Amino acid sequence: MSIPVLIQVYDETRRLAIAGGAVAAGNFRLKKLVEPLEKSGEKAPVFAKVAQAVKAVVESTEKTASAALLELATLVNAILYTQGETGAAGELKPIETVDLGGQATQASARVLKPLLEALTSTGSGRIELVKDAVERGTFKDLRLVKPALKALDDPYPEIGQLVAEKVLPTYGKAILGELRSTLNIKGKGGHVQRLQLMHRLDSEGTRETVKAALADGSKEMRVAAIECLGTGDDDLAFLLEQSKAKAKDVRAAALRALAGGGAAKADAVAALKKAIAGDDLELFVDAVKRCTIPEIGEHVVALAEGQLAELLKTKDKKAQGPIVNRLMQLVSALDERTDDKAEALVVKLFEQSAALAAIKSDPAGADLNELVAHVMSRGTPKVQKMLVARHKDLGGGSLSPAYFAARATMTPAAFYDEFAPLLKGLAEKRTKKNADEYDRGTTLLGVISASEDDGDGGYSFWRPWMYGSRWRYEEKPARALPPLDPRWLDAAVDASSVELVCELARPGHAKANKFLADQLAASKKSHEALDVLRAMVRVGHPDATDAVVGALKKQAKETSHYYFSYWYGPMVADLPKAALPKIEELLPTLPDKMVDQLMESVMALKNKTA
Repeated sequence: MSIPVLIQVYDETRRLAIAGGAVAAGNFRLKKLVEPLEKSGEKAPVFAKVAQAVKAVVESTEKTASAALLELATLVNAILYTQGETGAAGELKPIETVDLGGQATQASARVLKPLLEALTSTGSGRIELVKDAVERGTFKDLRLVKPALKALDDPYPEIGQLVAEKVLPTYGKAILGELRSTLNIKGKGGHVQRLQLMHRLDSEGTRETVKAALADGSKEMRVAAIECLGTGDDDLAFLLEQSKAKAKDVRAAALRALAGGGAAKADAVAALKKAIAGDDLELFVDAVKRCTIPEIGEHVVALAEGQLAELLKTKDKKAQGPIVNRLMQLVSALDERTDDKAEALVVKLFEQSAALAAIKSDPAGADLNELVAHVMSRGTPKVQKMLVARHKDLGGGSLSPAYFAARATMTPAAFYDEFAPLLKGLAEKRTKKNADEYDRGTTLLGVISASEDDGDGGYSFWRPWMYGSRWRYEEKPARALPPLDPRWLDAAVDASSVELVCELARPGHAKANKFLADQLAASKKSHEALDVLRAMVRVGHPDATDAVVGALKKQAKETSHYYFSYWYGPMVADLPKAALPKIEELLPTLPDKMVDQLMESVMALKNKTA
C-alpha cells in the first residue's frame, strides 16, 4: 500500500481544513495525487475510494466543497489510524532516569507563569518573585528545574547567585549532566557558578573538569577552580605556590582552599598563619572563621590579644586606625566561635568598651565596639546575657545585636516586659529631642519582625565584611528564636506600626482589625496597601472581601502590573467562599487581561468547601 501518498493527501486535507473549504475546489496539489491513488487502487480498493473522494473535492463547487472535504478527511484519518504501529523495533532497555530527591510539588499556573517570566525575561521586580518562590518552596516543581538552570546566566547577577545558592543545590546530582553540558571553561559569571555547583555536588566526579579549568579556563574560572582543590598531596604544593601569587584574587582563592581543607599539615598551617598575620587576612576572613584546624583558631586569638594591647597603648590617631581595622578583621574571624579562649577574648574586649569608645580614629573604637556586640549576640549564652545586661547603655549599631540576644535568651514574657515600652518612641516623628527613643524603637521593630523561623532555622543578623577600607554589615541567618508574647500586637497597634501589625495580626483581634481598616483607607497607591490587604485576608478581617474588590477596581484603572496575578491572585484564592458572588460580579467590569490572570484564583475560590 502506498502510505506516503496517503500521508500527502492527509497533509493537504489538513491544510485546506484550516484555510477553509471555499479554497478546496480545483486544488492542484490534490489533483496531482489522483493518478497514483488510482494505480494503487488496482491492488487495494480502499485507495480507489480515496481517489474518488479526492476527485469530489477537486471538482466541487463553493457550496459542496466543505462536505466533500470533510468526507475525504474522515476517510483518510480512518485509513491512517489502522496503519499505525504500536511498538518499536530493537531491544527493550530501561530508560535512564535521575532522582531529584525530596518531595516534588506542582505549582499552580498563577504561581508558575509569572515565576517563569521572571526567570526567563529581563526587567525590574524579578528578584522579589524569585526570593518569594524560594521561601514558598515553589522550586520543588519539576517544571522549574531547567528554567532555574538557565537563570545562572541571568543578566542580573543577583538572580543567578540566588538560584545557585538556594535552589539548584536542592536538586542534587540529578542536575550534574545539564551543568556539565552547558559549562564553558572559557566563560565567567554563570559558568563560574556552574563549576562551583558541580564541585559542591560531586567533588570527585568534577576533578577532571577542575583541572581543565585550571589549565585552560578564563581568569575567573581558574580562580574558582583553585577554591575547588583540596589539601591532598596532589593539590597542596599547587595551593601553597598560588597563596604567594601577585594577583589578590588568586591568593585569596588559594588561602580559602587551604583553610577549608581541614587538614592540619605543617606546610598548610604555616602558610595560613603567615597570611593571617599579614595583610591578606581581609581576603579570606570567612574561611578563617570556618576553619576547623585548632591551631589556626588559637593563632587568631593570640594575634587579637596582641593587637588589643598595642591599641590601648597607642595614642596617635593615625597609628590607631590601622590597628583598629586589623583587630576588627581578627574579631570577625571569631564570629560564632564558642570555645573558652574566643569567649574570654570577646569578654575582655567588651570590658574595654569605654576605653575603646574614646578612640576617634578611622575606623574608630566605636566601630570595634559594634562588631564586638554583633559577635557577642551570636556567642555563648554567657556573653549574650552580658550584652543584654548593658542594653540601656548601648547605642547605634550595638542596639540590634543586644535586642536579638535578649530575644534569644529571655522568656517571651520577660522580653515583652523589658522592651515593650520602647515601641512608644515610634508614635511620633523623629526629632532631635526624641531621636534616641525613636531609634531604639525602630531598632526593636526589626528584631520583633524577625520570624521565629525564617526557613533556615534562625533570625537575621548583621555579619561584618570589608568594603574598601570601611566596614559594612550584611544579614545572615543565625539561630532559632522563641515565639513572641501575644501582647506585642496590642503594643504594635498603640505604636501605629503598620509593618509590625501586619506581621503579628491574628484572627478576631478587634484593635488590629480597626487599625488595618484605617490604614487601608489612608493608603493612596495600590502598592502601599498590599501588605495591609494580605494581613486582612490572612486573619479573616470582616472587610477583607470588600477591601480586595476595591483594590482590584483601583488596579483596573492603573497601568497593569507585569506580575499582577502573582500579588493579587493568592489573596482572591484565600478569601472565604462567601466572597465568590462579589468577585463574580466584579469580573465583567475588569479588563480582559486582568480577568484572564485572575481566573485560576477565582476557580480555586469557587471550589472551596467553606
